[in-house]
Amino acid sequence: MSLRLALAASAVLAFAGPVLAQEAATPPAPAPVAAQPSEEMSPEFMVAMARIEALGAQMDTVMADLEPRAAAVRADAALSDADKETRIRAMIAEHQPAFDEFAVVLGDLVRLSAVNEGASAEDAAAAAAEVPARMKAAIEERLIAGATDEDEAAPTGGHEGHEGH
Repeated sequence: MSLRLALAASAVLAFAGPVLAQEAATPPAPAPVAAQPSEEMSPEFMVAMARIEALGAQMDTVMADLEPRAAAVRADAALSDADKETRIRAMIAEHQPAFDEFAVVLGDLVRLSAVNEGASAEDAAAAAAEVPARMKAAIEERLIAGATDEDEAAPTGGHEGHEGH
């Protein structure tokens, strides 16, 4: 699974799910019909999905560049863990504008998904606002700790000090 699809799927589920659970936990006030969950995707949602796809190829290229470079840094026995992390963070920073653009579009998708499922505009916006930090953490985990798609799919207790993927 590509990073873009993993991020998109996990973001929609991770961000929209808690918002919806919170909505379900508090007795809702009578809502207008338009605020009810919809099975149909809005045109705005479809535009966000198209943008994810378009930017996804760029993200795949960026990660294809970064992953082997980060692996080489992680494998360098002459570097301390702190030096490895610093070097990998510098590599990530080289591509920060691309990551930021993808995070904005992913945040839009999360917001639209939450609204589509019946969340308030405020809760949906709050969930979308968390996307950049969560995406950054996922990318850092993948590159600094060497996490793979399989590692990310399984529950973990963290990869502190873990090397050699």
